[in-house]
Amino acid sequence: MPMANSVVTFIKNGGVMMYPLIICSMVLIALVAERLISLRKAYVDGDALLDAIKKVFNPATGEGLEQAMAECGRVGGPVGRIFARGLKNTKRSAEAIEMAMEQEASNEVPAIEANLPILKTIINIAPLLGLLGTIAGMITSFRAASQTGLSNPTQVLGGISEALISTATGITLAVVGFIFFNMFSNQAKKLIEDMEFYGAELVNYLTDRVD
Repeated sequence: MPMANSVVTFIKNGGVMMYPLIICSMVLIALVAERLISLRKAYVDGDALLDAIKKVFNPATGEGLEQAMAECGRVGGPVGRIFARGLKNTKRSAEAIEMAMEQEASNEVPAIEANLPILKTIINIAPLLGLLGTIAGMITSFRAASQTGLSNPTQVLGGISEALISTATGITLAVVGFIFFNMFSNQAKKLIEDMEFYGAELVNYLTDRVD
């Protein structure tokens, strides 16, 4: 396995700080996969769900409530669960409906923003770990130079190589993590905005505040 051997050699040449960087990369991959799956499941077409509720449920008579609740359960997602909470309180005042939906929304936000702080932490510490590897590599280089002088440049260059590998790895992790962090943050922000917008639209329909 030439590629596997090359990877092992690359890690060894990077020095001891490559091991925490490898752990960070594994955690980063796991978090990215989890967020991709979770945020994709959380997305709901709010317009389609609202239209479906309007077709089966009449707020004035209360007819079709079970069908509307079933539709929310079928669609799922944060918007579906907020709609279901609003429909459960449809016989109450507009303020009570809004409060119930806001409570449900506050329960949904942590799941939407989950693991983003951990991802941000990896972005912050990966370059620092690479910098520690740089310092360790430079110490190795200077020690070799002080012991053998410049008559043995191989040891000196080996220490510099160790410094460059760990630094490059740390910066690469930070860049990749930053890209995904921004993408997931924007998706989370969009989901929260959708909850607020479609929640208000449902309240308007249930209370007949806006035609």
